[in-house]
Parts: sequence; structure tokens; C-alpha cells
Amino acid sequence: MRQRIIDRLAELSRPTGEEDLLDVAFPRPRLQVTLRQGVLALAATGVLLLGWLMFRAPDPARQVTSAPVIAVAASTSTGETPLRDPVAETMVVSVVGAVERPGLHELPADSRAADALTVAGVLPGADTRNINLAARLVDGMQLTVPLPGESPPAAGPGAADTPVSLNSATAEQLGSLPGIGAATSAAIITHRAEHGGFSAVGDLVAVPGIGPAKLARLEGLVTL
Repeated sequence: MRQRIIDRLAELSRPTGEEDLLDVAFPRPRLQVTLRQGVLALAATGVLLLGWLMFRAPDPARQVTSAPVIAVAASTSTGETPLRDPVAETMVVSVVGAVERPGLHELPADSRAADALTVAGVLPGADTRNINLAARLVDGMQLTVPLPGESPPAAGPGAADTPVSLNSATAEQLGSLPGIGAATSAAIITHRAEHGGFSAVGDLVAVPGIGPAKLARLEGLVTL
């Protein structure tokens, strides 16, 4: 039995001549990609995809800053004047007397007398004790720094040295304030006589001719 199985296997494994038909000459592949080349190509594709996603993602910071620019362009196209930023505004004040750089100086709108003296440069020996360094400046104001041995100047138009008392100042003293003319001075005196004086500087808005803008210019220049 074993011999019969061996003979049968030998018969089945004997060449028949048909094996030559299976020997087909396939064409040589045009492109051969090695394992290293495949890995490099895959890595390059990943880098390109990551870069595309980064540039495509919206930038929140750019979106926030671009909105005001569009609003300004729209307002100018319709002929309207864009609103000015009050923080960015400046004013011009005059500083004279014992300073290194007397004359006109441009300062931010929220500056005080101390800022003007710093820009002008106070000379050594000058007496600034009678100048209210905390007084808020207004456009067109003049500060006078006394020379050594000189008496402090009397309060004049636009002077920030001595605040004007709303409850005791004369019409001439009130008229020395910026934006306060003869008519407004008379209205202030009439108002304090009728109401028993001012209890706060903000009460000036009740006087005809004085609004919030003019009251802001008088800040630091008037007292009770």
C-alpha cells in the first residue's frame, strides 16, 4: 500500500510539458518605489496638510482688529465724519517764566500742570509752591513759573495757579476762566445768589451757557 502511494505521487509530479506555458514574460514596472521613498513621501504629505490647515484656520486677533477698520471705511464712504477718539486728542498750553524751554507745548488731553512743567523743564531755584501741580490743563492755558525772588503772578485768563471760588469770585475773576465770558459770569453770580451758593462744582451745569464739555474744561480751575 505504501509503495502504491509513492508511485502515485511520482506519477503526479512527473513533468507534462505544460509548465512552459506558464512562463510568461511580464513587462518590467516603469516605477519602482522603495520603502524609504514611500516613508519620505508620506511624511511630506503630512507636513503639507498640516500647513494648509494652519493657514486655513481663522485668526481671532485679526478678526477683532479688522472690525473698526471696516466701520471707518463705511462712514467715510457716506460722507460722514468718523468719531474722534478723545483719548488720542492733544492740546497746546503755554509755559513761561523760570523754565528751560518757555513757549508752547503740545500735551495729551488729560495732562495736568505737573506734566507741562516737566516738559518745559523748571529752572533750579524756581518756586513752584504756589502752582497747583494737580490742576488739569485745558487747551490754550498758560502757566507762569516765578523766577527766583519774583512774586507769584496774579490770576489771569487761563491761569491754573489759583482756582477761582465759585461762591465768592467777582465777575472779573470768573471771566478769567477759559470759555467764561461776561454773560456767563453774570449767570453764575445770579445762580449762586438765587440758590444760596454752589454745593458742588458739578452744579455749574445748571447755569445757562455751561454744559458738560465746558464743565470739563473748568476742572481744576474752580473751587467752592
